[in-house]
Amino acid sequence: MTGLRKSVAVIVLQFVAATTLGAWRCFLEETAVTQTVEILAESSTQLRKVTPEIQARLDSMLDVARREIIEDGMSNAITERLAELFLRDFDAVIPALMALIESGRTAPIIAAELLKELGRIRDTTSHASRRWILEHALNASSPFVRDGAGLGLARLADPAALRYLRRAIEGEPNAQTRADLQLVVDELAETAR
Repeated sequence: MTGLRKSVAVIVLQFVAATTLGAWRCFLEETAVTQTVEILAESSTQLRKVTPEIQARLDSMLDVARREIIEDGMSNAITERLAELFLRDFDAVIPALMALIESGRTAPIIAAELLKELGRIRDTTSHASRRWILEHALNASSPFVRDGAGLGLARLADPAALRYLRRAIEGEPNAQTRADLQLVVDELAETAR
């Protein structure tokens, strides 16, 4: 099954389940069972299966984050835990995060926070992988997630992302997100000079 078909199948199953279990449980309350992470075949990163320990730490971080108020500039489970988790095993965490973001099984505010925080991590070994996931997330269905990807790229401060940002701006239907992405382009273009 392709990624799109799997996503549609998951949504249909969640909708059917929502009629008997309630929308909150099916769409908003995510557990380790509903967050089964599949490794994305299209990823350009060197993929490794997520170890049970890493999966448990990722699930724990996300469970805590779902119960927090996520605001820019404020500490939360993601800002406190993602860097350590990521630096432990980025080859496994990258595809796990990408699967979470692409599946739509996590709230856009959480996905956006993950993306912004990926840009803050300072690690040359994972730089290209982080840039890849941020560039890829510029195509997410949620404008909030696309904006988070743009902010992550701004924090990453890599002018190599400029062509992806410019392409995203050309196709961006949301005026505010387009304006935010343009600010990132302007900032990175200035850095490149």
